[in-house]
Amino acid sequence: MKTLLSLIFVSLGGLHATEPLKLLFAGSSSMYWNDLPREVAKVVDGKISDHIERPVVPEAAGRSGSDIRVYLEPGFNRYEYGVKPGQSFLGKIETEKPDIVAMMVVCRFIMGDDAPKGGSPDHASAVTKFCEAIRAAGGEPMFYEMGWGKAEREAEGRRRIFDLAVKNRIKLFAPCSSAWARVYAERPELALQHPNDNSHPGDAGHFLNLACFYAALTGESPVGKLPRTFHVWPHGKYEPDEAKLAAFKPDAYQAAMAKWMLKHMAMNQTATLEEETAKYLETVAWETWRDVSTHLEARRSGAKQ
Repeated sequence: MKTLLSLIFVSLGGLHATEPLKLLFAGSSSMYWNDLPREVAKVVDGKISDHIERPVVPEAAGRSGSDIRVYLEPGFNRYEYGVKPGQSFLGKIETEKPDIVAMMVVCRFIMGDDAPKGGSPDHASAVTKFCEAIRAAGGEPMFYEMGWGKAEREAEGRRRIFDLAVKNRIKLFAPCSSAWARVYAERPELALQHPNDNSHPGDAGHFLNLACFYAALTGESPVGKLPRTFHVWPHGKYEPDEAKLAAFKPDAYQAAMAKWMLKHMAMNQTATLEEETAKYLETVAWETWRDVSTHLEARRSGAKQ
């Protein structure tokens, strides 16, 4: 049965209904910052590989500051967005059956920087459990490789995330941390974060992440495809504009998020990149994704032999 969200598209063959594709993001602040799930959905709408013309409906689940492994802790109920009262993350996957689940797989977490206590699962084993559940529900797991640091520890984290992707037969991999590492090496003067916020992606970093997701989800080059002016959140500490906040009408994605986020969303702030910078970042995203995808496919093929 077609859902109420079904949209009608016109094709050469006439009218036909296309089911929306549910794109669920799981993670914490660098997952939802700048309304990343919504912005990703905008740029890949109708373009996702093997799902051409399907409108993309974004959603986010999780809580700020937490490794996604905590969702497996017995009785965990401290979700801040995307999970109904009494529902678990695994329960959400089982009952709502999202088509693609982009999990924030984090360098410092896979290195044990948020080490579990009392027998809770570690980051890698939790991600594996989620991959199994997503596939059992008919969906496809996706890795959002995240880590904005510049140390060797971050590099080792990326290597472990890649190995985990091989283990879990991941086909959808957004190599955001790897792309950031290349920009750090090639263009150290290009600020991917804002001076007032060293925890989250800045304007350029957010654009680079969008380009990585575009490549991963469409299998096509993002070069020249992304808008040069795009939605962002304000940086650092600031006083929200009370008039804008009072008049703000969040869209469906924004309305489902934690209410404290409204002060960021209500600013309706945008950033603009120069064409040269935008194309450079899109090229880095595309080439990084192609390199990672080639190595993933080679490892998967080798494992089958």
